[in-house]
Amino acid sequence: MGDALGRGVKGVGLDVGFVTQGWHPDPGGVETHTAQVARALAARGHRVHVLALDSREGREPYSTSAEQVDGVDVRRMAYRYHDHAALADVVRNRRAEDVVLGWRAEVPCDVIHVHHLTGFGAGALRALADVGEPLVMSLHDYWMLCPRGQMYRHDGVACARPEERTCGECIARTWPRLSLAGGAKAVGPDGEPVRDDAHAAAMRTAFAVAMLELPARLLVPSRAAQEVFVSAGVARARLELCEYAIAADELRAAVERERKSRPRDDRPNGELVIGVLGALFASKGVLDLARAFTQARAPHLRLDFYGPAWTYHGDEATLGALHELARSDSRIRLHGAYDHTELPRVLASLDAVAAPSAWHETYGLAVREARVAGLPVLVSDMGALADAAAGGAAGLVVRAGDVFAWRDALERFAQDRAARERWAAAPANVRSVEALVEQLERAYVETIVAKTGRRPKLADAPSSVALPTSERSSSKPSRSFWSRLFGR
Repeated sequence: MGDALGRGVKGVGLDVGFVTQGWHPDPGGVETHTAQVARALAARGHRVHVLALDSREGREPYSTSAEQVDGVDVRRMAYRYHDHAALADVVRNRRAEDVVLGWRAEVPCDVIHVHHLTGFGAGALRALADVGEPLVMSLHDYWMLCPRGQMYRHDGVACARPEERTCGECIARTWPRLSLAGGAKAVGPDGEPVRDDAHAAAMRTAFAVAMLELPARLLVPSRAAQEVFVSAGVARARLELCEYAIAADELRAAVERERKSRPRDDRPNGELVIGVLGALFASKGVLDLARAFTQARAPHLRLDFYGPAWTYHGDEATLGALHELARSDSRIRLHGAYDHTELPRVLASLDAVAAPSAWHETYGLAVREARVAGLPVLVSDMGALADAAAGGAAGLVVRAGDVFAWRDALERFAQDRAARERWAAAPANVRSVEALVEQLERAYVETIVAKTGRRPKLADAPSSVALPTSERSSSKPSRSFWSRLFGR
């Protein structure tokens, strides 16, 4: 297979393929993280090749276009989730699998790092495994367990684990056309018959979890995320902690420059500004925070939202209610989306950052960036957010969804200057980009060695990685791309 697919390490670097939903400059935490990783890999002599979605209107579905983004080769597949005829289509998209394999046939890759499979389908993992690709996968959210992505139900309840009856009801409410009553095909991911919506949901989850057996490494950004996947049946030993990284010195210096260049003389006396960074989803708890803000006895407090006004699976009510609160209270300001290059300016304008999320956050990049900038944080007790607040040493940890608790937290922040100063002075314990990339590089090398029996030629290749001679002798030959595509 190898030569036909262009495999082979060039020089002292790796060719790494990224498969992901979006790519910079698309907004989002995953997009920010993957662009940072690509830059850091390039600095170490590696080459990153990206396959992402193109959701723009007017493009022929499944057509591809190529571009260079900040020196990275990016190919985008046009797709707008237009052709789902059954819930199974969410995880099994054969046309998208062929696009993935076509991209792989034309792009040299020593290892493929999958970041997100929405649009491509979880079946892309099996397609790549069938042709013998060394695979690593990062689990940035819960899409492999929940088609809504966040284990957050249509009725505003966070799920602890997938449960077929609840999932079936939630999916039918979210996408009526994917329910059997709505005319969806009664088939599973591999064409199996399904009885009802609960059965369809169970088969969807079972298929995706089975696909998680295929990557050699599964990376999760936090212990909290690890526990969610374990509760869904993924073996704990398969889930390797791989925290995100922040270029702390660079960000801190950029924020300080902004603070010096933009004095706060235009603020009313004593005004404090709390920022919320990210999409205005119901799962992010933005409406609970805004309601608590209007009830808090803190007249000198201001609440600034920075993030795109996207609907979360058709939820218009959250955005409508948030805009209504902003119209009725001038201290609530909706600034819209911002580019990540503007982050230093945004952070320099704030006195704290809040993350009132109602779902089990897998990491919480924005609040950790706030901590690097010396800002206190106010976070919910969901997922990995409490870690960013150092359990309360760097801010307040508040019960998710409790408007009265958030009201009290806002009042405490506004009135307790000593606490604000203490929280701001707490150390920001974040991971360096160098440490992250070294972990990824080791994962890539170990995966390549285990899969192919070849040691990549790297300047700093991990010397402890042994060639698996037994696996070399017993490995079954993999199917070629062309034989898989044409069924030969």
